[in-house]
Amino acid sequence: MTRTGELRQYHYFLTLAQELHFGRAAQLCFITQPALSQQIARLEEAVGVRLFARGQRAVALTPAGEVFRDGVQQLFRLIEDTTRLARAAGGLQDMRLSIGLVEYASVPMLPAALKRLRALYPEVRVSRREMDAAAQVEALQRGGIDLGIAVILDDPSQWLPADGAVSVEPLLSAGWKLLVRDDHPLAAGGQVSLERLALERIVMFGRDVNPSVYDRVLATCRQAGAAPDIVYETSQVQTGVQLAREGLGCMLGTAFALPEPLPGMIALPVPGLPPLAMHAFWRTRETQPVVRDFLEITVEETRRHEVAQARRGT
Repeated sequence: MTRTGELRQYHYFLTLAQELHFGRAAQLCFITQPALSQQIARLEEAVGVRLFARGQRAVALTPAGEVFRDGVQQLFRLIEDTTRLARAAGGLQDMRLSIGLVEYASVPMLPAALKRLRALYPEVRVSRREMDAAAQVEALQRGGIDLGIAVILDDPSQWLPADGAVSVEPLLSAGWKLLVRDDHPLAAGGQVSLERLALERIVMFGRDVNPSVYDRVLATCRQAGAAPDIVYETSQVQTGVQLAREGLGCMLGTAFALPEPLPGMIALPVPGLPPLAMHAFWRTRETQPVVRDFLEITVEETRRHEVAQARRGT
């Protein structure tokens, strides 16, 4: 035990400092929300100051909490670096790989890339963290993840730090589609305009899945005078597909998220929305072979996926 608190409390603190949401942080820590609240309260009591400002709908770091976060991050980086050095001195290479991504987007080349990685590094242990582009870049800088795969709408350079510590590689791009039943009146058309989209009941991903993309989609629709009637927001692709299958709404998504083919369903292009792009983010000075190899494999599998899609004409 440290002088001001247990090491696990520091882990809980950093998770909450990143998520700023007790429910999500508790899930990532594999404890209940009341237990997390209790552990944070004990840590604050030990430190002697409030680390978080708690509101009815929001959680934020206090100025003291920001200082404490930076120090604890340095502590964990020191522990990780020391562990790597000890493993290397003992002849054991570190075989952990942490990936940041939004699973809702569905990364089509990921299974093949992971299979090839496992063939190179049979002992590798891969973990995934749910986070968008901005959170990935931050996590890369502090050592929270080793590689990020993000879906964004704008120039990826806006997410990169000025010191060049994080690099980016474009992977895939895709337009938007509206998933409808094959007996829906829209099914006979070739595409869906934003004006026509506004007349439908829409099922789409929730804002917490990817805030920047969600906001941009709604802003584009409003600028066209065609605000969508969103009847359900989900964090699960299959939930959206099922609702559309039952005729409770039309699902708005992309080729990243919508599996194909879907019996009894048709995915219609929505050309009025800006296309999405999938990018990989990594530390520019990355030295771990397992991370560099996984990045190279992911890029290679992306190109294979593009070729296969082109052959199928999709």
